[in-house]
Amino acid sequence: MGLDVYAVRPNQGRVTDMAAFQQIQEMPEEERGEFGWLHPDDLGPFEELPRDFSQGGLFWPSDGDPTGFRGQVYEKWVSDEFGLSFYELFDPEDVRNLLERVDEWFGRAGADEAAVPLFGHDSDDGHALTRVRSLAEYLRAVTAQDLWLFPDY
Repeated sequence: MGLDVYAVRPNQGRVTDMAAFQQIQEMPEEERGEFGWLHPDDLGPFEELPRDFSQGGLFWPSDGDPTGFRGQVYEKWVSDEFGLSFYELFDPEDVRNLLERVDEWFGRAGADEAAVPLFGHDSDDGHALTRVRSLAEYLRAVTAQDLWLFPDY
């Protein structure tokens, strides 16, 4: 089984960051109420993202949900470059920080950089940078709605 990562929002407005999430998880069930994750309010930005991975789009999750992507494909690159893991829950601030770091990476990488190790794919096929740009656009859509990244594996 692989790793799919989804843009989600908590069903409780008081869960705005990781500290609030951890705090509610520690509460007795009768105090915290029914907690869960919901789809983003606006699916449009996710549906508009390029998804043809063979041409540099974002890799669809196994269920085809437009709010997600195949995290395992990008995991090694994100781990090697940023010391982060898509196997972890990201709160909205974590997502913003990752997007900033990806944008900074593009500034350093330049247009000719093609050595982006993506799981199971030849990183020298001419589409590696475009695939990372697609990931960055996904992260922009997530940050625009203050969403979380939820790993499903």
